[in-house]
Amino acid sequence: MAGEVSGDQHASALLAALGARVPALEAFGVGGDGCRREGMRLLAHQKDLAVVGLVEALSKLRFARRLIGSLTAEAVRQKADGAVLIDSPDFNLRLAKRLFRAGIPVVFYVSPQVWAWRSSRAETIAALGRATLVLFRFEKRWWDARGLGAKVTWVGHPLVDRAAEELATPAPPPPGGARRVVLMPGSRAGEIRRNLPVLRDAVRLLQKRRSDLEIVLVRADSIPADLLRGVAGPDIDSWRVVTGPHLALLAASDVVLVASGTATVEGLLANVPMVVVYRVHPLTFWLARRLVKVPFVAMANLLSDDGSGKGTVPELVQGDATPERVAAEAAAYLDEPARSADTRARLARGLEELGPPGAPGRTADALVAALAAAAPESAA
Repeated sequence: MAGEVSGDQHASALLAALGARVPALEAFGVGGDGCRREGMRLLAHQKDLAVVGLVEALSKLRFARRLIGSLTAEAVRQKADGAVLIDSPDFNLRLAKRLFRAGIPVVFYVSPQVWAWRSSRAETIAALGRATLVLFRFEKRWWDARGLGAKVTWVGHPLVDRAAEELATPAPPPPGGARRVVLMPGSRAGEIRRNLPVLRDAVRLLQKRRSDLEIVLVRADSIPADLLRGVAGPDIDSWRVVTGPHLALLAASDVVLVASGTATVEGLLANVPMVVVYRVHPLTFWLARRLVKVPFVAMANLLSDDGSGKGTVPELVQGDATPERVAAEAAAYLDEPARSADTRARLARGLEELGPPGAPGRTADALVAALAAAAPESAA
């Protein structure tokens, strides 16, 4: 079950590694185009579930309830050997309880961010899951510190492997000595509608100050081109729009204007200065401010944090995410080489939290071992 674009990427890499270890593998569930390419039978596409925020998720409740019932029934009918639940905690924890009661072993991969908010869910996850496989080294430390780490394994981040492959061939620099500004407004329709207008207007302000800019928009496969055009307007005609592999492009850029999410980990791997924006429904933001217990919203800042309380890259959240603020932070990177160099050095510190290459293989091995282990004695 992978309900997000990033989850589909992780799931497809895992399916490829599992296929090499389990030749007769059959998989079904929720995923995206990547999972489908790896042979997974989709009962629903991840784009049907992908939303940002607590309030926004309310619109999917009825569909989610029906889907949980369908997934559980199919798992029982197929006598599934196990279920791998990737991120999407509000959906997956409900699904996990149904699967657990039905006797289907559950493995959590890309653990819900209990270290950031709603930490009480950790005990539920520990009780329901045969294993919990985490991407970041600090997550394992968090679980261990609470005496819940016995079934938690740090497998590392699969983006490390993708980065090694993509960065092996450098991208060409911008033409004519231009400065490259990359826009990454998100991978879900709601993110595009909330973030892209701000980034578009910030670019307009930058272009009034400088005539040497190449503007590149990274379009996620999940986002229709007509949606981007509808939100960006005619400005998009002067931008370069790219899809597919883009880490080498980020590494050859001067600054990335990026929506908070997995994309900031991509920026960290590409070692490029970023300006992070984060805009959600006002009520979602109000709730998040009261629930979230970490100092930063961007994973790149959490991973590279030196304990000083100062983020490595600027975060402009909700009302602070204005075109003027975004443009000013981007201009500082373009105008101040020393600031860019310092940011790149600080970002590099976060690489250790991602682990070495080989995460998909380690994840597949941990999954096979967990499903071969004895079932837990107590129910949640």
